[in-house]
Amino acid sequence: MSKFAELFESVATWADRHSPQTLFARALIIIVVPMLLLQALSAWWFYSQRGDNVTNRLALLLVRDLRLLIEMRTDFPDDAHRYWIINHARTDLLLSVRFRAGIVPPFRSPAYFDIVAREVQGALDADLRRPYYLNNTVGNDQLMIEIQVSDNEVMEVYVPYLRLTFGSSFAYVLAQVGLALVLFGLAIWFMRRELVPIEHLGVAADALGKGRDIPDIAFKGGTREVRNAATAFQTMKIRLSRSIQQRTEMLAGVSHDLRTPLTRMKLSLALLPESAETKELADDVADMQRMIEGYLAFARGEGDEEPIPSDLSDILEDVAAGARRDNAEVAVGWSGDMNLELRPIAIKRCITNLVANALRHGTRAEISATRGKTSVEITVDDDGPGIPEDRYEDVFRPFVRLDESRNVDTGGTGLGLTIARDIARSHGGDVTLAKSSLGGLRVVVRLPV
Repeated sequence: MSKFAELFESVATWADRHSPQTLFARALIIIVVPMLLLQALSAWWFYSQRGDNVTNRLALLLVRDLRLLIEMRTDFPDDAHRYWIINHARTDLLLSVRFRAGIVPPFRSPAYFDIVAREVQGALDADLRRPYYLNNTVGNDQLMIEIQVSDNEVMEVYVPYLRLTFGSSFAYVLAQVGLALVLFGLAIWFMRRELVPIEHLGVAADALGKGRDIPDIAFKGGTREVRNAATAFQTMKIRLSRSIQQRTEMLAGVSHDLRTPLTRMKLSLALLPESAETKELADDVADMQRMIEGYLAFARGEGDEEPIPSDLSDILEDVAAGARRDNAEVAVGWSGDMNLELRPIAIKRCITNLVANALRHGTRAEISATRGKTSVEITVDDDGPGIPEDRYEDVFRPFVRLDESRNVDTGGTGLGLTIARDIARSHGGDVTLAKSSLGGLRVVVRLPV
């Protein structure tokens, strides 16, 4: 049983690998293949059963006609009746007959005979009981039969295949092909009608995954399962939008509530005389304000910004120019078409965070972008110390810093890479880490096109 299961699994894997990948093509195969098999089996049955039976009956009728001609020639051996027999055989029996003197050569059945010749041979053997010679290679779609009429006379008969086959074969094949085309067209129309809503749902889900605004989906047609899926997708979209809106409104309130006491603490510290204690307290308040701003920036994400067609090369140039204004060494380059639909402010913030992180730990950074078939890949390289590979995923968690010091100027707030990945994933992409050719860290941002 296990061997059978393994064989079945291997066959299923091979079929899945070599079969079309679209639901429309596979559905057509499911419909068309049984239909073609049914038509092939019906055609085989028609020709092997009905066709063979009809040919056998026609071959037997031919032998009876030949026996009639032989008896007429035997009863009326004179030349006048010979021409009468030949004329009536041609006009009434569709047979071309000629009488000549001689002996029929010995006949041996060849290795290959077509179905019609084989049926005629069987009928001659069963009912004629005279020496004969059969030849199906005389051309012009006819058989040649030589029959020994008397001791020194041979009757040559040329039988057209039309007498031995049924004339409805072409009409039957034409009807089968026409019916197949009609059914195939109906299958395509019905399958396309049922699968179009699924394609629309897939496009909408892809747009939602890339953070793009999509209109409400209303499917009037389609099956009940497709309509239920569309309704569930619409409900999910509404819940996601509501959750994001509630988070933004909550964070706006948190921002107001936290900034007010921090401002009061700053004013109170400003009124106190300077001392070591007040300086440490002021540093703690500044650190707290930076951490709160970083948290709010992370939680707020890209806000209410809508995706628009943008030139990514301009964004990369702006980020590099901003870093150069702080006397940083930043190189930028790209290849391919950089026009795609994105949130330009959010993407600029993502790249700015990555460049700032690279320059914080290194002396120079390189920004490059390459467009592929399905995505644009942005890389930010630095010549810093890098990050151990076993901690690549750790640095994406909020507030995780490899520099354990409390100095935000050296270690940051631990949200730069987190915010960058959050922005990239909101566009349907991702951020990954690798070793840089400059010796430090390489950050790779992939955005779908």
